[in-house]
Amino acid sequence: MLVIRGTSIFKGIRPVRSSGYLSYHQSQSISCPSLTFRRSIISLSSPHHTRKPHHLSFRPPIQHRTFTHSTSTHLRLFPNTKSTMSGPPFNALTLYTAGTPNGFKPTAVLEELGLKYDAVAIDMFKNEQKEPWFIDINPNGRIPALKDGDMRVFESGAIMLYLFDQYDKDKVLGYDISKGGKEAEFYYEMMSWLMFQMAGVGPMQGQANHFQVMAPVYSAYGIKRYTDETRRLISVLEIRLSKADWLAGDKYTLADIANYSWVSISPLLDIDLSEYPGVQRWIARISARDAVKRAKLVPQGKTLGEEGFKEMFDKGKQRLAALRGTDKEDS
Repeated sequence: MLVIRGTSIFKGIRPVRSSGYLSYHQSQSISCPSLTFRRSIISLSSPHHTRKPHHLSFRPPIQHRTFTHSTSTHLRLFPNTKSTMSGPPFNALTLYTAGTPNGFKPTAVLEELGLKYDAVAIDMFKNEQKEPWFIDINPNGRIPALKDGDMRVFESGAIMLYLFDQYDKDKVLGYDISKGGKEAEFYYEMMSWLMFQMAGVGPMQGQANHFQVMAPVYSAYGIKRYTDETRRLISVLEIRLSKADWLAGDKYTLADIANYSWVSISPLLDIDLSEYPGVQRWIARISARDAVKRAKLVPQGKTLGEEGFKEMFDKGKQRLAALRGTDKEDS
Protein backbone atom coordinates (compact mmCIF):
# COMPACT_ATOMS: atom_id res chain seq x y z
CA MET A 1 0.00 0.00 0.00
CA LEU A 2 1.45 3.38 -1.02
CA VAL A 3 0.77 6.20 1.43
CA ILE A 4 1.55 9.86 0.70
CA ARG A 5 0.69 12.44 3.40
CA GLY A 6 -1.13 9.69 5.21
CA THR A 7 -3.64 9.19 2.39
CA SER A 8 -4.05 5.85 0.65
CA ILE A 9 -4.19 6.43 -3.10
CA PHE A 10 -3.59 3.05 -4.67
CA LYS A 11 -6.99 1.57 -3.87
CA GLY A 12 -8.11 -0.46 -6.86
CA ILE A 13 -4.77 -0.13 -8.64
CA ARG A 14 -2.64 -3.23 -9.03
CA PRO A 15 1.13 -2.58 -9.50
CA VAL A 16 2.96 -4.91 -11.89
CA ARG A 17 6.69 -4.74 -12.62
CA SER A 18 7.56 -5.24 -16.30
CA SER A 19 10.59 -4.46 -18.51
CA GLY A 20 12.25 -2.07 -16.09
CA TYR A 21 9.24 0.18 -15.36
CA LEU A 22 6.11 -0.03 -13.26
CA SER A 23 2.69 -0.70 -14.76
CA TYR A 24 -0.47 0.23 -12.88
CA HIS A 25 -3.62 -1.47 -14.07
CA GLN A 26 -6.52 0.85 -13.25
CA SER A 27 -9.99 -0.08 -12.17
CA GLN A 28 -11.07 3.52 -11.48
CA SER A 29 -9.88 7.12 -11.54
CA ILE A 30 -8.44 8.39 -8.25
CA SER A 31 -7.12 11.82 -7.27
CA CYS A 32 -5.02 13.09 -4.39
CA PRO A 33 -3.08 16.33 -3.68
CA SER A 34 0.20 14.74 -4.79
CA LEU A 35 -0.70 12.51 -7.73
CA THR A 36 -3.56 12.58 -10.19
CA PHE A 37 -4.48 9.29 -11.85
CA ARG A 38 -6.74 9.27 -14.85
CA ARG A 39 -7.41 6.48 -17.29
CA SER A 40 -4.29 6.02 -19.45
CA ILE A 41 -2.51 9.08 -17.93
CA ILE A 42 -0.38 9.59 -14.86
CA SER A 43 0.82 13.08 -14.02
CA LEU A 44 2.77 14.59 -11.16
CA SER A 45 0.85 17.58 -9.85
CA SER A 46 3.10 18.47 -6.92
CA PRO A 47 6.84 17.92 -6.48
CA HIS A 48 6.69 18.11 -2.69
CA HIS A 49 6.29 14.52 -1.60
CA THR A 50 6.88 14.24 2.11
CA ARG A 51 7.16 10.49 2.13
CA LYS A 52 8.72 8.22 -0.50
CA PRO A 53 7.10 4.90 -1.36
CA HIS A 54 9.29 2.00 -0.41
CA HIS A 55 9.19 0.41 -3.86
CA LEU A 56 9.79 3.55 -5.98
CA SER A 57 12.95 5.61 -6.03
CA PHE A 58 12.21 9.30 -6.57
CA ARG A 59 15.29 11.41 -7.29
CA PRO A 60 14.33 15.00 -7.88
CA PRO A 61 14.45 16.66 -10.28
CA ILE A 62 12.81 14.05 -12.51
CA GLN A 63 11.16 13.78 -15.85
CA HIS A 64 8.20 11.55 -16.43
CA ARG A 65 6.77 10.02 -19.56
CA THR A 66 3.44 8.34 -20.01
CA PHE A 67 2.40 5.94 -22.70
CA THR A 68 -0.41 3.44 -22.90
CA HIS A 69 -0.82 -0.15 -23.84
CA SER A 70 -4.29 -1.73 -23.69
CA THR A 71 -5.91 -0.64 -20.42
CA SER A 72 -2.65 -0.30 -18.48
CA THR A 73 -0.77 2.90 -17.81
CA HIS A 74 3.03 2.88 -17.57
CA LEU A 75 5.19 5.36 -15.73
CA ARG A 76 8.92 5.52 -16.33
CA LEU A 77 11.00 7.93 -14.27
CA PHE A 78 14.14 9.52 -15.73
CA PRO A 79 16.58 11.44 -13.53
CA ASN A 80 17.24 14.88 -15.01
CA THR A 81 20.98 14.34 -15.09
CA LYS A 82 21.93 15.40 -18.60
CA SER A 83 25.72 15.39 -18.72
CA THR A 84 27.62 18.44 -19.85
CA MET A 85 30.46 16.17 -21.01
CA SER A 86 30.46 15.13 -24.65
CA GLY A 87 31.59 11.68 -25.69
CA PRO A 88 34.33 10.66 -28.09
CA PRO A 89 35.80 11.48 -30.51
CA PHE A 90 37.68 14.36 -28.90
CA ASN A 91 40.03 15.08 -31.83
CA ALA A 92 43.04 15.24 -29.55
CA LEU A 93 44.98 12.09 -30.43
CA THR A 94 48.33 11.13 -28.92
CA LEU A 95 49.86 7.75 -29.80
CA TYR A 96 52.49 6.25 -27.50
CA THR A 97 54.40 3.82 -29.65
CA ALA A 98 57.63 2.25 -30.88
CA GLY A 99 58.78 0.80 -34.19
CA THR A 100 57.38 -2.69 -33.71
CA PRO A 101 54.66 -4.69 -35.49
CA ASN A 102 52.12 -3.80 -32.82
CA GLY A 103 53.19 -0.17 -32.88
CA PHE A 104 52.76 -0.09 -36.64
CA LYS A 105 49.11 -1.22 -36.58
CA PRO A 106 47.38 1.89 -35.16
CA THR A 107 49.93 4.14 -36.83
CA ALA A 108 48.94 2.76 -40.22
CA VAL A 109 45.26 3.41 -39.43
CA LEU A 110 46.03 7.00 -38.44
CA GLU A 111 48.01 7.55 -41.63
CA GLU A 112 45.46 5.87 -43.90
CA LEU A 113 42.71 8.09 -42.49
CA GLY A 114 44.86 11.20 -42.68
CA LEU A 115 44.23 12.05 -39.02
CA LYS A 116 46.13 14.63 -37.05
CA TYR A 117 47.96 13.07 -34.11
CA ASP A 118 51.02 13.37 -31.94
CA ALA A 119 53.42 10.44 -31.67
CA VAL A 120 55.39 9.89 -28.47
CA ALA A 121 58.31 7.49 -28.80
CA ILE A 122 58.60 4.92 -26.00
CA ASP A 123 62.10 3.52 -25.46
CA MET A 124 61.47 -0.12 -24.60
CA PHE A 125 65.17 -0.80 -24.11
CA LYS A 126 64.96 1.61 -21.15
CA ASN A 127 61.66 0.08 -20.00
CA GLU A 128 59.82 3.39 -20.29
CA GLN A 129 56.62 1.41 -20.81
CA LYS A 130 56.92 0.23 -17.19
CA GLU A 131 57.14 3.68 -15.66
CA PRO A 132 54.20 4.83 -13.48
CA TRP A 133 53.12 7.60 -15.86
CA PHE A 134 52.75 5.08 -18.67
CA ILE A 135 51.05 2.48 -16.48
CA ASP A 136 48.36 5.11 -15.91
CA ILE A 137 47.71 4.99 -19.66
CA ASN A 138 48.14 1.25 -20.17
CA PRO A 139 48.04 -0.87 -17.00
CA ASN A 140 49.60 -3.73 -18.99
CA GLY A 141 52.80 -1.77 -19.58
CA ARG A 142 52.95 -2.43 -23.32
CA ILE A 143 52.96 -0.29 -26.44
CA PRO A 144 51.01 1.00 -28.21
CA ALA A 145 48.60 3.11 -26.21
CA LEU A 146 46.39 5.99 -27.27
CA LYS A 147 44.93 9.02 -25.56
CA ASP A 148 42.12 11.01 -27.10
CA GLY A 149 41.91 14.02 -24.84
CA ASP A 150 41.76 12.52 -21.35
CA MET A 151 40.37 9.21 -22.58
CA ARG A 152 42.73 6.24 -22.87
CA VAL A 153 42.61 3.23 -25.18
CA PHE A 154 45.18 0.43 -24.94
CA GLU A 155 45.96 -2.78 -26.85
CA SER A 156 46.67 -2.40 -30.55
CA GLY A 157 43.46 -4.06 -31.76
CA ALA A 158 41.31 -1.95 -29.46
CA ILE A 159 43.03 1.22 -30.70
CA MET A 160 42.43 0.22 -34.32
CA LEU A 161 38.75 -0.39 -33.64
CA TYR A 162 38.41 2.86 -31.70
CA LEU A 163 39.84 4.85 -34.60
CA PHE A 164 37.63 2.96 -37.03
CA ASP A 165 34.47 3.46 -34.96
CA GLN A 166 35.02 7.08 -34.02
CA TYR A 167 36.96 8.59 -36.92
CA ASP A 168 36.38 6.48 -40.04
CA LYS A 169 32.88 7.76 -40.75
CA ASP A 170 33.08 6.73 -44.42
CA LYS A 171 34.31 3.25 -43.44
CA VAL A 172 37.37 3.54 -45.67
CA LEU A 173 39.10 0.76 -43.74
CA GLY A 174 36.15 -1.53 -43.22
CA TYR A 175 32.43 -2.04 -43.54
CA ASP A 176 29.31 -0.46 -42.08
CA ILE A 177 27.53 -3.07 -40.00
CA SER A 178 24.44 -0.87 -39.68
CA LYS A 179 23.69 -1.30 -43.39
CA GLY A 180 23.11 -5.02 -42.98
CA GLY A 181 23.34 -7.44 -45.90
CA LYS A 182 26.76 -7.94 -47.46
CA GLU A 183 28.18 -4.98 -45.55
CA ALA A 184 27.41 -6.73 -42.27
CA GLU A 185 28.77 -10.05 -43.56
CA PHE A 186 32.03 -8.40 -44.62
CA TYR A 187 32.24 -6.55 -41.31
CA TYR A 188 32.22 -9.84 -39.40
CA GLU A 189 34.67 -11.35 -41.87
CA MET A 190 36.98 -8.43 -41.18
CA MET A 191 36.57 -8.92 -37.43
CA SER A 192 37.31 -12.64 -37.78
CA TRP A 193 40.62 -12.01 -39.52
CA LEU A 194 41.47 -9.23 -37.09
CA MET A 195 40.94 -11.58 -34.14
CA PHE A 196 42.90 -14.25 -36.01
CA GLN A 197 45.87 -11.91 -35.90
CA MET A 198 45.34 -10.81 -32.32
CA ALA A 199 44.93 -14.34 -30.95
CA GLY A 200 47.16 -16.26 -33.35
CA VAL A 201 49.66 -14.59 -35.64
CA GLY A 202 50.87 -11.97 -33.17
CA PRO A 203 51.33 -14.19 -30.11
CA MET A 204 52.80 -17.14 -32.00
CA GLN A 205 55.18 -15.14 -34.17
CA GLY A 206 56.11 -13.09 -31.12
CA GLN A 207 57.18 -16.30 -29.37
CA ALA A 208 59.11 -17.37 -32.46
CA ASN A 209 60.91 -14.01 -32.35
CA HIS A 210 61.70 -14.56 -28.68
CA PHE A 211 63.12 -18.05 -29.01
CA GLN A 212 65.07 -17.28 -32.20
CA VAL A 213 66.45 -13.89 -31.18
CA MET A 214 65.97 -12.81 -27.55
CA ALA A 215 65.82 -15.82 -25.25
CA PRO A 216 68.45 -16.17 -22.49
CA VAL A 217 68.92 -19.83 -23.39
CA TYR A 218 68.99 -21.81 -26.62
CA SER A 219 65.86 -23.95 -26.96
CA ALA A 220 65.59 -26.06 -30.08
CA TYR A 221 62.09 -27.07 -28.99
CA GLY A 222 60.92 -23.47 -28.52
CA ILE A 223 62.36 -22.40 -31.86
CA LYS A 224 60.75 -25.28 -33.76
CA ARG A 225 57.42 -25.11 -31.93
CA TYR A 226 56.71 -21.44 -32.56
CA THR A 227 58.34 -21.11 -35.97
CA ASP A 228 56.32 -24.07 -37.24
CA GLU A 229 53.13 -22.56 -35.81
CA THR A 230 53.90 -19.26 -37.51
CA ARG A 231 54.27 -21.10 -40.81
CA ARG A 232 50.96 -22.85 -40.23
CA LEU A 233 49.17 -19.56 -39.57
CA ILE A 234 50.64 -18.04 -42.73
CA SER A 235 49.34 -21.06 -44.63
CA VAL A 236 45.85 -20.24 -43.30
CA LEU A 237 46.19 -16.72 -44.74
CA GLU A 238 47.29 -18.30 -48.01
CA ILE A 239 43.98 -20.18 -48.26
CA ARG A 240 42.19 -16.87 -48.53
CA LEU A 241 44.82 -14.79 -50.34
CA SER A 242 45.45 -17.38 -53.04
CA LYS A 243 42.03 -16.47 -54.42
CA ALA A 244 41.40 -12.92 -53.19
CA ASP A 245 43.30 -9.64 -53.01
CA TRP A 246 42.20 -8.81 -49.46
CA LEU A 247 41.26 -10.73 -46.35
CA ALA A 248 37.71 -9.41 -45.95
CA GLY A 249 35.41 -8.59 -48.83
CA ASP A 250 36.77 -6.64 -51.75
CA LYS A 251 38.86 -3.96 -50.09
CA TYR A 252 41.82 -3.26 -47.82
CA THR A 253 40.70 -3.21 -44.16
CA LEU A 254 41.89 -3.26 -40.57
CA ALA A 255 42.32 -7.02 -40.93
CA ASP A 256 44.93 -6.59 -43.66
CA ILE A 257 46.85 -3.97 -41.67
CA ALA A 258 46.96 -6.11 -38.54
CA ASN A 259 48.13 -9.31 -40.22
CA TYR A 260 50.56 -7.52 -42.51
CA SER A 261 52.32 -5.91 -39.55
CA TRP A 262 53.63 -9.29 -38.43
CA VAL A 263 53.67 -11.48 -41.52
CA SER A 264 55.70 -8.96 -43.53
CA ILE A 265 58.69 -9.45 -41.20
CA SER A 266 58.41 -13.26 -41.03
CA PRO A 267 61.35 -13.73 -43.45
CA LEU A 268 63.56 -12.58 -40.56
CA LEU A 269 62.66 -15.93 -38.98
CA ASP A 270 63.94 -17.81 -42.04
CA ILE A 271 60.40 -18.31 -43.37
CA ASP A 272 60.36 -18.43 -47.16
CA LEU A 273 57.30 -16.49 -48.32
CA SER A 274 57.70 -17.76 -51.87
CA GLU A 275 55.99 -20.87 -50.52
CA TYR A 276 52.90 -18.71 -50.06
CA PRO A 277 52.49 -16.81 -53.35
CA GLY A 278 49.11 -15.31 -52.46
CA VAL A 279 50.52 -13.90 -49.22
CA GLN A 280 53.60 -12.66 -51.04
CA ARG A 281 51.52 -10.70 -53.58
CA TRP A 282 49.36 -9.31 -50.76
CA ILE A 283 52.43 -8.07 -48.88
CA ALA A 284 53.70 -6.35 -52.01
CA ARG A 285 50.35 -4.57 -52.53
CA ILE A 286 50.27 -3.27 -48.97
CA SER A 287 53.94 -2.31 -48.88
CA ALA A 288 53.41 -0.07 -51.91
CA ARG A 289 50.81 2.08 -50.12
CA ASP A 290 52.00 5.60 -49.26
CA ALA A 291 50.33 5.56 -45.84
CA VAL A 292 52.10 2.31 -44.99
CA LYS A 293 55.46 3.78 -45.98
CA ARG A 294 54.78 6.79 -43.74
CA ALA A 295 53.65 4.61 -40.84
CA LYS A 296 56.92 2.68 -40.91
CA LEU A 297 58.77 5.92 -40.11
CA VAL A 298 56.79 6.60 -36.91
CA PRO A 299 57.97 7.53 -34.33
CA GLN A 300 60.24 9.75 -36.38
CA GLY A 301 63.92 9.05 -35.93
CA LYS A 302 63.20 6.18 -33.51
CA THR A 303 62.51 3.26 -35.85
CA LEU A 304 65.01 0.59 -36.76
CA GLY A 305 63.88 0.25 -40.36
CA GLU A 306 64.14 -2.96 -42.35
CA GLU A 307 67.93 -3.03 -42.25
CA GLY A 308 67.97 -2.33 -38.53
CA PHE A 309 65.52 -5.15 -37.81
CA LYS A 310 67.55 -7.54 -39.95
CA GLU A 311 70.73 -6.62 -38.11
CA MET A 312 69.07 -7.07 -34.71
CA PHE A 313 67.65 -10.47 -35.67
CA ASP A 314 70.95 -11.67 -37.14
CA LYS A 315 72.88 -10.70 -34.02
CA GLY A 316 70.32 -12.35 -31.78
CA LYS A 317 70.39 -15.60 -33.74
CA GLN A 318 74.17 -15.65 -33.71
CA ARG A 319 74.24 -15.11 -29.94
CA LEU A 320 71.79 -17.97 -29.35
CA ALA A 321 73.61 -20.29 -31.75
CA ALA A 322 76.75 -19.78 -29.66
CA LEU A 323 74.90 -21.14 -26.61
CA ARG A 324 74.37 -24.55 -28.17
CA GLY A 325 76.31 -27.25 -26.35
CA THR A 326 76.71 -25.07 -23.24
CA ASP A 327 74.85 -24.95 -19.94
CA LYS A 328 72.69 -22.31 -21.59
CA GLU A 329 71.10 -24.86 -23.88
CA ASP A 330 67.76 -26.32 -22.85
CA SER A 331 67.76 -30.09 -23.03
